[in-house]
Amino acid sequence: MEFEKRDWPNLQNKVLSAILIDDLKEAKRLLQGNDEALIGISELLEKTTGKPTPLKNLTAQPPREIHTAVSYTCGIGCKMCGSGFHDKTSLFEDYKQLSPQQFDEVMPWIDAAELVVYVGQGETLDNPHIYDFVKKSAGKHSNLTTSGVPLTREKMKRLIQASLKDINFSFDGLTLAGHGSGNIKYSQTIWKQIDMVQSVKKELGSEFPQVMITMVLNKENVDQMEEMIDSAKERGVFLLQLDVMVPHNPELYEQSIFTDFKYYQKKINEEIKKGNEKGLWVRIGDDTEIKDSQPCHFIDKMLIFNLDRYLPSVCCGPITMPLKIQGYSTDTYWNSFPFRYFRFMHGTGKSETLPVACDTCWAMNPLKFADQMQPKDNDFKARPLYLEASELKNQNKWDEAEKNYKTIIQNSDNPVWRGKAYFHLAEREILEKNYPKAYTLFQETVKNYFGHQLAFTYLYLLMMLLEKKQEDSFSLERMQCSSAVSGS
Repeated sequence: MEFEKRDWPNLQNKVLSAILIDDLKEAKRLLQGNDEALIGISELLEKTTGKPTPLKNLTAQPPREIHTAVSYTCGIGCKMCGSGFHDKTSLFEDYKQLSPQQFDEVMPWIDAAELVVYVGQGETLDNPHIYDFVKKSAGKHSNLTTSGVPLTREKMKRLIQASLKDINFSFDGLTLAGHGSGNIKYSQTIWKQIDMVQSVKKELGSEFPQVMITMVLNKENVDQMEEMIDSAKERGVFLLQLDVMVPHNPELYEQSIFTDFKYYQKKINEEIKKGNEKGLWVRIGDDTEIKDSQPCHFIDKMLIFNLDRYLPSVCCGPITMPLKIQGYSTDTYWNSFPFRYFRFMHGTGKSETLPVACDTCWAMNPLKFADQMQPKDNDFKARPLYLEASELKNQNKWDEAEKNYKTIIQNSDNPVWRGKAYFHLAEREILEKNYPKAYTLFQETVKNYFGHQLAFTYLYLLMMLLEKKQEDSFSLERMQCSSAVSGS
């Protein structure tokens, strides 16, 4: 299982990608003789000649942090695992690790960054090339996450020789949902592994790597924070990074802090404060407390390469850019229209302009996330209605199809289905040349379904045609302040 360049792009993808990186000349060239393939796009391209580039001032320096997965195997079996290892040890039969050639494709991004994080999607140390990867990034601050289980003295020596700066143990204490499934022997083993790391550093006379722990919190281990802090400080751990368990099924929801967020928020913040007072650096996200809501600290900060290294993510959440890396420079890709629009959406400081995935993200809005996770009785099924609407649209029965799309928007809890429905409503407005209304509907499309490439392309061209100046409501100062806080 591998994501090869040969799988794309087709003509449509080439045209849309060219537009999204502001190369309208190339898009027009590609469409010569193929105008019928993307008739709506072709017509808008002709209408926007000479118009200003949308959001052209919302550019940024390349991301300071690059996160890259290097392994797709893991034998720990955490129930809370969001990568798919809760019931398997390998994601694919024929794709186990990132190869050296694949890693080299990420190097331009690493070269432009300050920090490279080797994390996920499986056990990092399962990749035999990890030592070479770390060595190649020796000029950058490097951080490696591991369960700690496969770590040996020899592997630790090789990581030190490769100039690794931080080693991060994923360790949750005693909890059935986490690493070790609440087994006390597992917990004792991890503490021994941390002691071993410090021993090898001392043996080699090395200050690095510094040791940190990431602890994922749920109801079961919140009361273990004090013990974790004391044990970590005793062993020379420099940072306890806290996270919260994001449930992916009803059973995990009942074990999560989101069943009574305010109660657990208070307990967590009290323990963070006490831990910092004891001299251990304790934080959650980039802060020293979990808040009801806060600006996203990921904006313009990181790029994450997971399974499809040609389609990275801007955060650890579900936001993926609707544009693949196709030989573009780091600056061209990082400042393409989807990234600029993403900055605009966050820079306004308004909930109503945020992608739905961000507005209900646990890291930005824990209270909204908690409410969203509450069990609901909504048994509405969008898929059958959507398929019926698509068939009606193909038969040119737009009025009937539109009723279905509007029903999906009104009743579906899934923003992707809502985004798809908004897109088809916008399509109709394009056909009828009602561009202002189409523009509003495409905005709703990408707000609900950020990865919709065709919607983004229409949005780009309509912003040009209608000469929308979204920068007017964008606070560059706010974004800079948020970035400065997250980088502190």
